[in-house]
Amino acid sequence: MGIIFSIFLIGFTAMAAQIIVLRELSIVFYGNEISIGFILGSWLFWGAAGSWLLGRFSDRFQSKLILFSSCQLVLTFLLILSLLAIRSIKLYFGLAPGEIIGFIPMVFSSFFVLAPICVLLGFMFSLGCRVYQDRFYRGAQNIGLAYGWESAGAMFGGALSSFVFIRFLNPITISVFLGLLNILAAVWLLFKLKKIKALFFMVILIAGIILWIFRVWDSLDEYSRKRQWQGYQILGAKNSIYGNIMVTKRGSLYSIFDNGLHLYSIPDEQAAEEAVHFALLEQANPRDVLLVGGGAGGLIREILKYPIKSIDYLELDPLIIKMAEKHLPPGESGPLKDAKVSIHNLDGRFFIKAATKKYDCIIIHLGDPYTTQINRYYTIEFFKEIKKALNENGIFSFALSSSENYISPELGDYLRSVYLGLRTVFKDVLVIPGDTAYFLACDSSEVITSDYNVLMLRAKTLNLNLKYVREYYLFSKLSPQLFGYTESILLQKTRVKPNYDFHPSTYYYNMIFWAARLGEPGFQKVLKAIDFRGTFNAISGICIFIILIGIIWRRKNKYIHQQASLIALLVTSFSSMAILVVILFSLQIIYGYVFSRIGFLLTVFMAGLALGSFWMAKLIGRFKKHLNIMILINFLFCILSSSLPVLFFWLSTSNKEAVAFIGANIIFPLLSAVIGLFVGVQFATANKISLNDGRQAGEVSGLTYGIDLLGSCLGALLSGIFLIPVLGITWSCLAIAIINLSIFVLLSLLSHKALIS
Repeated sequence: MGIIFSIFLIGFTAMAAQIIVLRELSIVFYGNEISIGFILGSWLFWGAAGSWLLGRFSDRFQSKLILFSSCQLVLTFLLILSLLAIRSIKLYFGLAPGEIIGFIPMVFSSFFVLAPICVLLGFMFSLGCRVYQDRFYRGAQNIGLAYGWESAGAMFGGALSSFVFIRFLNPITISVFLGLLNILAAVWLLFKLKKIKALFFMVILIAGIILWIFRVWDSLDEYSRKRQWQGYQILGAKNSIYGNIMVTKRGSLYSIFDNGLHLYSIPDEQAAEEAVHFALLEQANPRDVLLVGGGAGGLIREILKYPIKSIDYLELDPLIIKMAEKHLPPGESGPLKDAKVSIHNLDGRFFIKAATKKYDCIIIHLGDPYTTQINRYYTIEFFKEIKKALNENGIFSFALSSSENYISPELGDYLRSVYLGLRTVFKDVLVIPGDTAYFLACDSSEVITSDYNVLMLRAKTLNLNLKYVREYYLFSKLSPQLFGYTESILLQKTRVKPNYDFHPSTYYYNMIFWAARLGEPGFQKVLKAIDFRGTFNAISGICIFIILIGIIWRRKNKYIHQQASLIALLVTSFSSMAILVVILFSLQIIYGYVFSRIGFLLTVFMAGLALGSFWMAKLIGRFKKHLNIMILINFLFCILSSSLPVLFFWLSTSNKEAVAFIGANIIFPLLSAVIGLFVGVQFATANKISLNDGRQAGEVSGLTYGIDLLGSCLGALLSGIFLIPVLGITWSCLAIAIINLSIFVLLSLLSHKALIS
């Protein structure tokens, strides 16, 4: 039982550590999908390297049990050191807290910081499979069962980390807890055979617990956090299910950060006035206002200067408001308690879609679409939902990064993709130029004006006390020269595509814009070169190549079954991770309020993985044509992937509450479980086929586990960065289906040689 617990613990530790590392690196990398793709890609790549390259030697070690236990001890220290290294990344690159880091530093830092811990975890799985075989003598079956135990551990690790650990423990303490569990497992493994060594491990375990009791680990976490945010006074830092919220002070300036991304600073009267008054001054008598984000940053204070009847303020994470009320000066958070203000801790998109109330003005204050989550607020579908929620002469307003004097081609494409969408939905659209461009839209052509005299007359009539949005400022801001230049850029005829829910083009153009702004022409050129046609041509070429390999191997290759099964496993792992990303992204688009369920979906995926591994490991001996199992799995992946767009369209267009409940609570979790089940079955089958060429279990488990992780690495990296932004959800699903169809053809060509006992 000791080795079973240890293998279970590999998965538990890996998933829990992955969640912690993702959160910590998100603070450094501002948490968009590119950074998540880099992090997961690096994690899975090094796990594959440890399993594949080092796992091949696991059969050669004499004292496997002692080596495995030593790895558990080393893992304890690597977990802590990795977190300390992550918190030093910006110091190494000379960047200030809150400053956006470039894509190239993202790649290098995530790649090298994660290498030691991931290589060790990958190697430990291969070595654990070999120790497991020595205990139970089950041949190919032991690898499938070990993979099942590892997946079950990952399932529990993901669930506990997402819903328990991150709420009550700091990251360093969580890492120490994981390390102590691994040392306890090492003591269990060694106690019967190596009592002296077990005693040594027990002493380390007791020392770790004593340091915990005296809060040494809490002090280490506090010290490393202060070092990470040096120059700032940390007033408060807490984790929620949505991310890390931090309140800092520097001089008289208070700032709030969400996952390391600057939300707003107080006092910043100019930003608050612009965000509110550009929109509200366009109406003679605004009464009902809807605000999404930014309320604690001074926007509600500015809105309350008008004779407003009601303000609905939407902030997804309630911790932002709690931290603002606790740490900001009382005068700044006081407007949140005004009787006219109703605070809703809901996703803004979901609230607006279901709203029956009509508004005179809707202000979105979420910033640029750095993430696909924020991108949902700049799509044509969302603009249509906004239009339904506005009164007849209602105003819709939001702001994006821009430039007052020179709009580069990359910035122009980015702004144009949003502008085209607005013009598709609303009759009148006005863009106020500047380093921050303010977009105003109305479905009536006689409401919005660019005449600053009219706006100032309204401000005087309402007795508004404004410092920045006043005559001399608006005279410059609304000058015909600036308007003419900006409008000429936005109206240029180019191949820029408008932004849709299931085809997030603005998110894609934003990536290109920031690559140019951060001085990374190489990455910018790569993004620009990957267009729709080029991507699909590349996928088609890969599929043709796979089929040609099958035709050639059919005639010449002696180890055709083993090699074909490994290619099939690679594609299955790639497809599972790519589809999982598609599922998570589609879930956000359709329902919007499910961020707290992402951990649950990952847990369900791991449960399916464990079930598939256990089930096939038990039944593998009953099948003779194992390659046919893999053929079936790839065919099912092809059917599943090609069916997803139809399913997503039905769920997104239905307005029935029953359909919404079933979709969010049954269909999406079931999809996650099914793709996990497919991977578990495929992994166990690939191990059975690979063991028939006489290789040892340690070598085979290292090879197959490495390929599994490599495929997942490619799926996470390519789907979030390239497939979905470039192809969109529908064509990404079809591309995954085509790749699986090519594997289906390859395996079918070889199936007559698949009689393996």
